[in-house]
Amino acid sequence: MRKQNLSLRWLPAILFFLLSWSSVAQQTLNFGDQTLHFRQAKEYFDSKNYVAAKEEFSAYLNSLEPLSNEQAGQRVLAEYYITMCSLYMSQPEAEIVADRFVANYPEHPQAVKLMRGIGSFFYDNGDYKKAIKYLSKSSDTNLEAKFKLAVSYYQLKELREALPLFNEIKVDPDEEFAFAAAYYAGVINFGEKRYGEASNDFRKAEGSSRFRKDIPNWIAMCYYHEGKFNELLNYAEPILKQKKPGYNLDELSLLVAEVQFKLSYFEKAVISYGLYKKLNPTKITSEIQYRFGYSLYKTNKFNEASDELKSLAGKKDTLAQFAAFTLGLAQLKSGNLEATLQAFGQAKDLGFNSQIQEEAFFNHAKVMLDLGKASETIYSIQEFNKKFPKSKFTEESTELVAEAFIHSNNIQAALDYLKSLSNRNSKLNAALQTLTYNLGVKAYNENKFDQAIEMFQTSTENPESSDLKYQALFGKGEALSQQKKYEQAIQVYSPLLIGTPPVSNPNDFIQKVRMGLAYAYFNIKDFAKANVLFKAYVDRLKLSPNAKNNPSVLIRLADTYLVSKKYEDALTYYNQAFDLAKSEKDYALYQKGVTLTYLNRDTEAKASFKQLRNSFPSSKYVDDAAFQENVISFNTNKYKEAIAGFSDLIENSPKSPYFTQALLKRAQSYANTNQHELSIADYKRIIQEFPSDKTAKDALVGLQEELNEVGRPEDFGQLLGNFQKSSPDEAENVDLEYRAAKGIYLGEKYDKAIAPLKAFIEKYPSNENVVEATYLIADAAYRTQNKADALVFYKKMIEQNVHPQINKAIQRSAEMELENKNFSAAANWFHVYKLKYNTTKDQMLANQGLLSTFLEAKMLDSAAYITDEIIQSKDISEEEKAKLAEKMANTFEANGDVINQRNWLGIITNLDKNDIGALAQLKLATLLSKESKYKESSDMILDKFRNVYSEASDAILGKAYILLADNFIALKNIPQARATLKSIVDNSSDTEVIQTAKTKLESLPLK
Repeated sequence: MRKQNLSLRWLPAILFFLLSWSSVAQQTLNFGDQTLHFRQAKEYFDSKNYVAAKEEFSAYLNSLEPLSNEQAGQRVLAEYYITMCSLYMSQPEAEIVADRFVANYPEHPQAVKLMRGIGSFFYDNGDYKKAIKYLSKSSDTNLEAKFKLAVSYYQLKELREALPLFNEIKVDPDEEFAFAAAYYAGVINFGEKRYGEASNDFRKAEGSSRFRKDIPNWIAMCYYHEGKFNELLNYAEPILKQKKPGYNLDELSLLVAEVQFKLSYFEKAVISYGLYKKLNPTKITSEIQYRFGYSLYKTNKFNEASDELKSLAGKKDTLAQFAAFTLGLAQLKSGNLEATLQAFGQAKDLGFNSQIQEEAFFNHAKVMLDLGKASETIYSIQEFNKKFPKSKFTEESTELVAEAFIHSNNIQAALDYLKSLSNRNSKLNAALQTLTYNLGVKAYNENKFDQAIEMFQTSTENPESSDLKYQALFGKGEALSQQKKYEQAIQVYSPLLIGTPPVSNPNDFIQKVRMGLAYAYFNIKDFAKANVLFKAYVDRLKLSPNAKNNPSVLIRLADTYLVSKKYEDALTYYNQAFDLAKSEKDYALYQKGVTLTYLNRDTEAKASFKQLRNSFPSSKYVDDAAFQENVISFNTNKYKEAIAGFSDLIENSPKSPYFTQALLKRAQSYANTNQHELSIADYKRIIQEFPSDKTAKDALVGLQEELNEVGRPEDFGQLLGNFQKSSPDEAENVDLEYRAAKGIYLGEKYDKAIAPLKAFIEKYPSNENVVEATYLIADAAYRTQNKADALVFYKKMIEQNVHPQINKAIQRSAEMELENKNFSAAANWFHVYKLKYNTTKDQMLANQGLLSTFLEAKMLDSAAYITDEIIQSKDISEEEKAKLAEKMANTFEANGDVINQRNWLGIITNLDKNDIGALAQLKLATLLSKESKYKESSDMILDKFRNVYSEASDAILGKAYILLADNFIALKNIPQARATLKSIVDNSSDTEVIQTAKTKLESLPLK
């Protein structure tokens, strides 16, 4: 078992000697009073005589003994004041002196105070960049410094850094800074469209008189941008009503007026616009004036509205057109017809808004008639109808002109005008409807379908007779179907099935429409809708005792069931159609066989195909039936039977349209029975003898698979080349060429795959397969240790930024560049990976890669930065973090960088309370000892190894107390050194430590 804790066992003896040594040391301290220079310098500094102060502080420092410890505190203060004097005197070396001071006394309170003072100096002088440099290191515990740091970031537009600081300050009890911070935070949040947060900030900032006058405007704008218009009004209207002193109400009154106008709160808008006009009489724009005038009009204040709108109406822009029109309405309400006529005239003469122009034009004519200007009214309406032929006022304008003609006593002119109208009476419309329908039927029967459609359409546009209108619509649908315009025909047919059509025989009419619509859907391959209609047609026929079923419709109905995979229903109607049909009996029988195939009733299916070949030897479906019989054998895995059947067709029916398909099926059957060479032979025959046949591509695919199966994927290239020469389909050839190259890769012949894949990319750089080909080359090269090619093509993958394994491309590129010691490129790729992939695993992979790169490249600052980032992560253990910090400390130690070594050792001690941390603490104590800071080193050992690392290994504890003994020796306290070494020998369990302690004991003087 391990001995009792080393530090606890040695503690009594060590403490005794330390106390006695300290007392002796105090008795020997004797320094003269050298504070005169210091006091005089401080008086100069307080009176801002920085030149004299600097000289006196320097004199004070020169008067001190080099190794004096008693006045160490005043020595630091003197150096601090000298640094501040240099800064206030704007001496060029001020920053250098300050940095040196902070480096010499990093833990001293004056260092933080100095950094804060420098930062405030630069802040006050408007040098925000330098202010940030110093304030960022000294503002944690000082609210004013933190506020100045936040404002500096804000002034430099570094809002992401400024906002968190303002958010901290705004909740502080110190209102001096909290209100200002809240205001700045509100401005930032507003600028970044976080209006809810901004509103809360501004409400807090309202506590400061400095910002209070602008706060309502800010909060109202937040509501506005959030679209919370009613909330805006609930907030702002009381402020305007109370007219609170100290608030900027002019802009607020305008915003409130605009929102009230937007929400049609015109009575309120009148008040708000009036207030704004009173506060800002010189800032009233035309747009504001128009909305004010319009609000007055909407609240029946017609005279006031006219006063506002008159000056706008005489201009030549869109706003003037709206103003003139509104002015006309206001004058009309006031009964001032002449002024109304003038205003509508101005609005109609402007063409910026056609709707306003149309209404103004028509109202202008109406007012003219009211003023007794009949002739002018007629001319105006004629112009109106020409300009607006599809106006909503057309019917009313007709009545208006008629009235004008009557008032002008020109009966002939009125009659000619009425004849020219499309609004004929019922009798004329009925005649026109009948005539155009009959002409439509005549044109349809003469196959003049365009003319028929035109006549039917004209007939439907004069719908005096509902029966004739529906018949014309049906005729139009039939004509469109004859032109194969099925989509348009469907649009015509469909409404005719809604409700009961107003025709003499609605049932027959619906059956005709149903048939036409069903065939239209069938022809656009919308079989589901066609099925519903055909089924409804057939079911309706069953309700009529004398009706005969239509075998053609039965076949189409069966076809729709077959397409929707309702095979039993399809079989039922094919059987019915076969019994009734005359001309399509062979088709019904063939489709019956196909349906039986889908039902896995193979024996019955073969019987149907055989019946077709025997009963209808001249049918165009005979070859289909013969081929399907063999396909059944193939699909049921009866490959020997299929081979025999396809061989019979190949040998005895060389002119069959299924010849090449039979070859293909036989090749596939050979492949399925592992007769690979026979399969290859059939595939080759198709490719060589029938390269343009539709089966050739399938044959190529099958051939490639078979060659892969027998281990000869590279043989495919020559056959493909011969095929491409005779094939006209360039796109298909390109695809096959790619398949050939890819096949070699899939056959795991990576070295042979690279060349054809490269050739493909070079030949077809724009092909869609280039992305995958690039990946295949990169992967094949990587697998064959061809790192140069792999790196080139992984980089191309990254440039393409499409392939799903781009992460692998980036990772491998980084690793290969690191292997090549191309550190800059490796670091770049690791950075790219880090930015592109955000998972914890990916971030750690990228950071580890960057760390390796920076360490190998001796880029220690960068390595330290990445290590720090890794340590900040929550995804690795404290022990792993400590080991990383230890690695960085050792690296800086090897490079002689004591400052960075010290920093990383400090980080280790914060992370680990075991041996790793203990060893780091020992190294920190050793560095102090090497700097002759023996007392500080000893204090650290006694504190840390008693309170923090008491459970460290005996080896580390022993080395720590050996260092303590060395410190005593350096301080010439030999008794304490001897006691410490003897305690190590008596209590340690580490052989090496004991031997070292013994050696040092022997070397000590006897007294």
